[in-house]
Amino acid sequence: MSGIRKLYRTILLGILLVIGIILTLIFLRNGSHPSDFASKIVSKWLGLVARTLGVRIKAYGNILPEKTLFVANHISWLDILILGNLVPVHFLSKHEVKSMPLIGWLATRAGTLYIKRGCNVSATDASSEITDALNQQHNTIVFAEGKTTNGNVRKFHSRMMQSAIDAHAMVQPVAIYYPLTNPETKEIEINPAALFFGGITTGRSFDMITRAPKIDVEVHFLKPIESSGKKRDEIAQHAYEEVVAAIELIKTKKN
Repeated sequence: MSGIRKLYRTILLGILLVIGIILTLIFLRNGSHPSDFASKIVSKWLGLVARTLGVRIKAYGNILPEKTLFVANHISWLDILILGNLVPVHFLSKHEVKSMPLIGWLATRAGTLYIKRGCNVSATDASSEITDALNQQHNTIVFAEGKTTNGNVRKFHSRMMQSAIDAHAMVQPVAIYYPLTNPETKEIEINPAALFFGGITTGRSFDMITRAPKIDVEVHFLKPIESSGKKRDEIAQHAYEEVVAAIELIKTKKN
């Protein structure tokens, strides 16, 4: 059954990818304002891709409409589909994505910003680009851990928080989690099908996701942080604590 499910979803994804290429050629010119028609199309398309993969999204909290630096934890490549569906944003991604066949082209046309890991110059350039985007009333999402995890939130890096300070923008922490109830213990754990870290390859991750019956995800948009008058380390720590607390609440929910 899981093999048939994977085949069915793969075919649908192929169709959606062709549609995405056509829409990109027609509407996208390296990013758009959150209120633009093109931005809404991107959000709808990402949502369709997520639903095709069996993802069921539950969003909580009030989403700031514009000029916001969203700071989220990072578990899976699904995070991009989910968050992009919920709010029109520029993503900050590792530079390797830009050179990926087709995916890199799509990401760049959608206004993705890039950073080379371990490169101070690249980080500074990315921070400046985020500041520029915020000054134009756009939104940006930063996965502040710097890489995907197993669901246990790592320390948030503070460098990109400077962008919000420089642009006098709001910062909104975002907690994302893929809950699954353990049938034996009845405890809520991370859904292993969503994981994309360590030695899990892109192919293996795609296989697990497309074979899974469904993948539930909770996205909590938390209380915004005013960047004015704050230091970037202070903002990063505050956002980290808010996200950790939100995920702990998710895991202690009663079914």
